Amino acid sequence: MMNDEAYRRELDYLSQYAHDDWLGFSVVSGAVGSLLGRGATFDEQLGLLLRIVADLYDIGARPGDLTESEQVPFVPWDSDKAGVLARIAAEVDAHSRLPDSGDICWFTVL
Repeated sequence: MMNDEAYRRELDYLSQYAHDDWLGFSVVSGAVGSLLGRGATFDEQLGLLLRIVADLYDIGARPGDLTESEQVPFVPWDSDKAGVLARIAAEVDAHSRLPDSGDICWFTVL
C-alpha cells in the first residue's frame, strides 16, 4: 500500500531526474510499480501514473518527443495540463500496459 511519504520521495526523485536529464516513461512506470507493489490493477496503475504526470507538470516538467536534431533535441507537446493528461491516458490505454521509455513521450524541465 502506498503512503504519502513514499509518494513524496518518488516524486522528488522524478522531479530531480527531469531537471537533470530526459526522464523516460520507464522510470515513471517503475515508480508506479514501486509505489503500488504487485497485484495492482491496470486502472490503479493508470490513476497513479496520471497523478505523477500531473504533479510533474505542476513542477515544470513537460512531456515531449526527442529528436535527431542537435539544435532542438526535445520538442515539448503543445498542450495544457488537461490535454497532456488526456493524451497520455489515451495512449497508455491503447498499449494496455504501462509504457516503456520512448513509447509515448519523455519529460524534462525546460
